[in-house]
Amino acid sequence: MNKDYEIDRDSIGYKVKTLREREDLSQKGLAKLIHVTPSQISRLERGETTNVGTDLLVDIARHFKVSTDYLLGLTPIESQKSYDISRLGLSTESVKRLMTHKIDVDILNRLLEHERFPHFCTQIRNYFEGDMAGGYMSRNVLLDYGEEKLLSLKDNPDVNKGELKKDIDLVQTSKIGENEADIEKLKNSILSILRDIKKEFPNKRDSEVATAKAVQMISSDLSGIPPREVTEENVADSIMRYIERVVPMDAKTRSRMRRFILFAMKIFGKKP
Repeated sequence: MNKDYEIDRDSIGYKVKTLREREDLSQKGLAKLIHVTPSQISRLERGETTNVGTDLLVDIARHFKVSTDYLLGLTPIESQKSYDISRLGLSTESVKRLMTHKIDVDILNRLLEHERFPHFCTQIRNYFEGDMAGGYMSRNVLLDYGEEKLLSLKDNPDVNKGELKKDIDLVQTSKIGENEADIEKLKNSILSILRDIKKEFPNKRDSEVATAKAVQMISSDLSGIPPREVTEENVADSIMRYIERVVPMDAKTRSRMRRFILFAMKIFGKKP
């Protein structure tokens, strides 16, 4: 095997070999799937083929569901259209989490679209770089100076010792630790953003209340019929009356909806 190939992880050959072995495919098996000879795959993986044809490149990318940009070494991200994604500056792991839905994209979009979120990111950057708490630390320097002056009065017989101690305690408790100040500022920023997003977010509680109200109205509608005499037809009609208060519908739609309700009750065994 070509020794240069062994260490060239950006080569097409190395990537094809890695992808092939990941699927537990032999060179012969891959060749059969993309309609080439096993020797073509062998030469490619050994680094003996320097000019890969467009058709072969596309067939390999299509089979392994990766982008041609990945095979050509333009991006470390395997997923299709990854070159455009990588230009955003996202890491490989970030893209994988997005592609596999490990990240709630709806929540992510709401955060990214919030007008104050860029400023919050800047605050985080300043926190990591230690630039955020400069104002608080300057304030603490002044408090240290004041504390020093107060302590110098301890031996002064004309000073009320009790009041002096209170003043010293007040100065000491007014100091804010560097991390404490940073975290408080970050917490206030993100909570403000989350409160804004929550105002526009669907409220599960409202949905539960609406469902309970619907059940109550349907039960009330059936209250005039003795329990033993209530039929699936009665329940379907009552449900339809409730639905039509919210969503007006023509006769054809109403008929279809009623049939669906009857069908659903039979499927789920919800007999009156």
